[in-house]
This record gives sequence, structure tokens and C-alpha cells, in this order.
Amino acid sequence: MKSAFRFFLLFYALLLSFGLKAQSPDQEVLMTIDGQKVTVGEFLNLYNKNNIQTELADRKSIDEYLELFINFKLKVRDAEIAGLDTVKSLRDELAGYRRQLTPPYFVDNETLELLVKEAWERMQNDLRASHILVRVDPLASPADTLLAYNKIKSAWDRARQGEDFSKLAIELSEDPSARDRQATSQRPFLRGNKGDLGYFTVFNMIYPFENAAYNTPVGQVSDIIRTNYGYHIIKVIEKHPALGRAQVAHIFFQMPANAKHDDSIRVQMRADSAYQRFLAGEDFTKLVKELSDDKGSAARDGVLPWFTCNRLVPEFMQVVYHLKPGDVSKPVLTSYGWHIIKMIDHKPIGTFAEEENDLRQRLEKDSRYALTKSRLIAKLKKEYRFTENSEVLADLLPLLDTNIFHAKWSVPQSKKLKKVLFTLAGNKYTLNDFALWLAKNQKKGQKADLSMFLHSKYKEFVDDQVVAYEDSRLEEKYPDFGLLMKEYHDGILLFEITQKKVWDKAIADTAGLQAFYETVKNNFMWPDRKEITRVTLNNLKDRETAIELEKKIVEWVNFADMTLRTIKDKVLEMDSTLMVDIVREKVVAGEEPLADALTKPQTFNKKQEVDENGRISLNMVILNQLLPPMPKELDEIRGHVTAEYQNYLENEWIKELRARYPVVVNREVFEKIKNQ
Repeated sequence: MKSAFRFFLLFYALLLSFGLKAQSPDQEVLMTIDGQKVTVGEFLNLYNKNNIQTELADRKSIDEYLELFINFKLKVRDAEIAGLDTVKSLRDELAGYRRQLTPPYFVDNETLELLVKEAWERMQNDLRASHILVRVDPLASPADTLLAYNKIKSAWDRARQGEDFSKLAIELSEDPSARDRQATSQRPFLRGNKGDLGYFTVFNMIYPFENAAYNTPVGQVSDIIRTNYGYHIIKVIEKHPALGRAQVAHIFFQMPANAKHDDSIRVQMRADSAYQRFLAGEDFTKLVKELSDDKGSAARDGVLPWFTCNRLVPEFMQVVYHLKPGDVSKPVLTSYGWHIIKMIDHKPIGTFAEEENDLRQRLEKDSRYALTKSRLIAKLKKEYRFTENSEVLADLLPLLDTNIFHAKWSVPQSKKLKKVLFTLAGNKYTLNDFALWLAKNQKKGQKADLSMFLHSKYKEFVDDQVVAYEDSRLEEKYPDFGLLMKEYHDGILLFEITQKKVWDKAIADTAGLQAFYETVKNNFMWPDRKEITRVTLNNLKDRETAIELEKKIVEWVNFADMTLRTIKDKVLEMDSTLMVDIVREKVVAGEEPLADALTKPQTFNKKQEVDENGRISLNMVILNQLLPPMPKELDEIRGHVTAEYQNYLENEWIKELRARYPVVVNREVFEKIKNQ
């Protein structure tokens, strides 16, 4: 019950949280409960949600709802007086719900929409590009950064002057895939790509790289860009209308590692021969199973899994782009060997409406999504009059040491830590605030230049404080959010106090339940009933035995002081092969046809059946006594009585609350609501 309530509360609130705007609900006081003000806005917020299917609020319904609302607020007030709003588990639960509701408020929606549009536009084309990488850590020292920059600048100058980009990549790139890698015990020989990254589209590369590639004309070399991997220059080789998704089959002829010229010729001849056999009319699937060196796909008639442009080597993709379903290519050479490719199926990019949801989901998992937060933070800094004295950051640097990279640094004593780093909405944040944050968030395993590390962490700290300040103001800044959190707060307290005062009490208070049962038991009456003994005998040998047992059983049931167990034992003493079942029960008219015709105690009714082997089954019903109408026992109706007892406890609780906590309704304000 509790988990279902929690799930509904969260699901409902999540639906309401998206698209909330800063509105001004009516702050006029509608009532006070124990001196606590309740506004028109809070009342109407809940009233409208609970009457969502009602187009016009009639006077009667809003009057009735007022009383229900007062009862609700009285229960919440009782929970607060009882201190439930200070219980850690409930506070943590409320904080957890709040964390799930706040993310939409920390996104710059204008930026988000631009990113979605940008992704859609870029996914219309696949790019093929090469790059040269010079590695440098994001937090490298200025000297190391300059060294890396000078190296990439030299490569950029030479590329712009017309030197062969692939040769430059082999010579200078620190991407190991650019050069051949010899076979080891862990991997086969890998041929270098000379910097060629093949085809890719939106979301396939890290965002800064993607930006540079899509903003560079075909055949040109990009400006120098920096990513988390280091510095890059990019040469765009080709721009092709987007593939979308494709599925192909292939016949594969593997090239041996370190193949010599003769080896290459032999593999090519195998591929050419297979292609000629296909042209002569032989079945493609038959040729796959007979000739392909890719045994995994050969078992599936050569069919490869669905793929996008970045999944296969560029030589393969160059051919796929020009195939239509059913087309078969000439032999194609890749770094792995020769392929004959058959297009099976192709799914192009959908319309924006078809792709939008997927784009948004992918964008939320991509690094570019951080832009929606960073640009919001920039706006919040202006809104909250952010000013900084970043030059005082230098006073913290001598107090840092490499222990911070081992999570062992502690904040030293220093008067300099009292200096103000920045102000936000008039609040001052000191070097000491930053130092304490650094100590709290230090992690093992980090390695960086201390100065670069400090400046990077300072930016994180500033962003954290801006977000924290905005987070602290959400209820005030966005009244709808404030009302939503009020609903959460009150809903959790309502559940807990009701469980304590009503639900659990009704179950645990056995004496109270029994006493309540005595007052309502006449509401739960049995009609006229019959107490019967039902006897079932199977596997009787003949009718004579059946008649004899029938007489004995009637005598034992009606006149002998025997338990049903004893009667069963006596029957089995007479014939141990019998299957015997004897029960005593109470039935109403219509429940047992054999009992319906019986009107006098000690009489009986029976039914016999004979199976295909001549064995007899005997069903007997003996009327023990006629029972007049009487109240049902508590155990027979415990669920119903417990529910009524809960209602009783709740009503008594509400009477107590109304007597304990004064309720004052501003009737003039309420009449205005009714007449709106």
C-alpha cells in the first residue's frame, strides 16, 4: 500500500513538473488552521487537480471539498505537531522526490532546442575524416600544454601548405591506430589507418570534434581544436547523404597477416572467381556457405547485423552507400581482405517528428548536454549579480600539495582563507569555503598540475554554488513547484499519520476491534442456515455394502458421541479400500442441493453413481440442525469489520482534531472563489 502510494505521488508529480512556469497563484489567505495560513492558491491547486474532469465547479461540490480539505490539513497539522516532519527517513524521502523533480529547472531550454535542431541537421549527412592527435591532459601544466600545442601547430602548418595528410598522420599523430601494429600474443596484426577515421555522424564523436568536422568544408583542414584527449587537426575527406541503417550479406575472403604480393593475388583471384560464378547465375547464399572465410556470418547466409555508417571500415562503406536492396557489388578490398557485398535492406533517416524523441534521449546522455546547464549558470550569474575576485585564488595555491591527489589533504590554518572569492546575490563566498569544498570532494588517483587543478576545481565550485543557490529558491521562484513540493510534504505526512492513527491501530488494537464488532455485528447477519455433515465414499464394491455403510454412518452421526475422525476410522475398519471424506459445515439455501430438500434434523439425502468398473460412489448429506439468522463471527468478517473500524477511528480522530485545532475560514474570500 505504501509503495503504491509513493509511486503514484512521484509519477503524478513528474508529469506536472515538466513545463512549469513561474506563475503567481492567489496568495490571499483563505483560512487558518491552528494559526497556520492556507492560501487560495494552495486550495485551488488541489481542488482543480481533484476535479480535473469537471468543467464547471458547482457550489455544492466546492463546499463539500472545503470540508474534505480542512480534514486533510488538520491531519497534516497533527503530523507536524507529532514531529513527523522531523523524522530523518521522511525528510530523506521528501528530499529524494525533490531531487527527481528539479532537473528540468537546471536546463537552458533555448540551448536544448538549438542542440536538438543542430543534431537533426547534422544527421542528414555522414562525414569521412582523418585526424592528427597530439595528446595532452586537460589539466596538464602550461609548459606541457605549450609543448603539445607547438607540435600540433607544426602539423597544422605543414598540412595547410599541402603536405600529404596521411603521411603526416603516420609521422606525427599520437593516435596509435594511425600506424601498423604488429601482432602480439594478445592480438593479431593491425594495419594502420593513416589517420582515417572512416565515416561518422552526429553523436559518434565527442562534441568538440564533431563541431570542428561539421564546420570544415570537404577537402579542407580544420582549425586546431582541443578535447579531453588533446589537440587535433581534422581533414574532411567526404560528406555523404546519410546512410541511416543498413543490413547486408557478404562473401569474405580473408587476407593473411603480413600478406606478400603473391598471397594478395591469390585472395583476389578467389574473390573474382566467386563473383563470376554469381554473374553466371549461381545462388549468392550457396556461394557464401561454400566460400566465405567469415564462418560466423556464413552460418546466417552471410548476413551481418544492422549497422550505421561508423560501424564498418570506410572502403566497405563506400560501396554500401551506392547499393540498393538486392544489389550485389563487385569484389571490394578492405584492410581485412576482399568482400562481395549484397544489400539486404536499408532504413533511411526518418522525419524530424519520427526522430525527435530519440534525438532528445541521445542528447541527454551526450557530453553536449552539459551546455544546457552551463549556459543556464551563465544566465543565473547575471540574475544574481555574480562578482568575483579570482586573483585571490593564488593565495590558496601555496596551501595545496599533492596529498590532494591521494585524498589526504586537509585545510590548513591561514588568515588568507578569510578573503572573499566571489559574491552571489549579496552572499559572500571565501577562500575557506572553497578550501572546505576541495577537502570534501578530493579523490584518489587524480594527477595534474596543481595550478591547473585549482583553477578547474574553482570553476566547479562556482558552478556548484550557483546551482545550489538557485535550487534553494525554486519553491519561491516557481510557485507551481512550491505547491508541488507542498503536496509531497503533506502527502507523506498524511500517509504516515493516518497509518499510525488509523490503519495500523485498527489491525493492532484487537480489544478495540472486538468491542467495535459488538456494536456493528447485527449489520452482518447470516440468513437461515443448515448445519450438515457431508460424507463422500468412493470405491464401494456393491450396493449392499453401500446400504450397510449408509445406515451405520447415519447412526454414528445422529446418535453416537463420536468425532468425525472416529467415524472415518470406523468406516475404514469395515473396508480399508474405501476413499472417505467427512466434513461438517453450515450452508445456506442453494449451496448444497442435497441439503435443500431436508427440513428435519437427523434426516439425510444421498446420491449414488456407478463407474465403468462397477464401483459405486456415495454422496450423503445429513441434516444436524436448523440454524436461525444470527450475526457472523468476527473471524468470518474481519476484513469488513476492520475497514469499518478504520472509518470509525478516522471519524473520531477528525472530531478530536476539529476540537483541538481552531479552524477559521474567511467566508468572504471563499464566496469569491465560488462565484468565479
